[in-house]
Amino acid sequence: MRTQISTRVGVAVLSAAVVAIAASCADSVPPTRPLAQDAHVHIAPSRSDAAVPGLGAKLAELRRAIVHYHDFATAQREGYTVQVTGCMQDPTRGGMGYHYAKGALIDGAVIEARPEVLLYEPAGEGRMKLVGVEFIIPFTAWSGAEAPTLYGQTFARNETFQVWALHVWTWRENPAGIFADWNPKVSCARDDT
Repeated sequence: MRTQISTRVGVAVLSAAVVAIAASCADSVPPTRPLAQDAHVHIAPSRSDAAVPGLGAKLAELRRAIVHYHDFATAQREGYTVQVTGCMQDPTRGGMGYHYAKGALIDGAVIEARPEVLLYEPAGEGRMKLVGVEFIIPFTAWSGAEAPTLYGQTFARNETFQVWALHVWTWRENPAGIFADWNPKVSCARDDT
């Protein structure tokens, strides 16, 4: 399913947004340094605990669509080449890992089984472990009066990167919830890249 946004965003604007996101992250979060507590703040209403009809099937479809990205080289070959952040971890909330984006997907729409960003936890010896995904829409590409939604969840405002964002912890259980921003079970401790 594709959620279409009414405004069109030119390729130049999208490319600039990806570069700006990557540049702002690269400057503010060194790959091996834990993230400062207030640096990467998502502002969102509380996540819904309400049952979403068909959610299990939709998340299963998402997992099937991205399972081959467990191989980091495959993700890179298929366009997830923009390292948006270094390994992100907060001492109290947990981690997010590395964010790798596919610039061609960053626009004013989301496709359920095609996330814009893949989340990787370092596994030591230069290896990366796929732990989740993030769907993002740049503020400049969104014209809706309300925040975007997907899987029955409202996207969070990420003021740092000027995007609407929704994390989905597809491959790592998250005690804070499958759609929480931070995951206490994700760590940068094995980051040796």
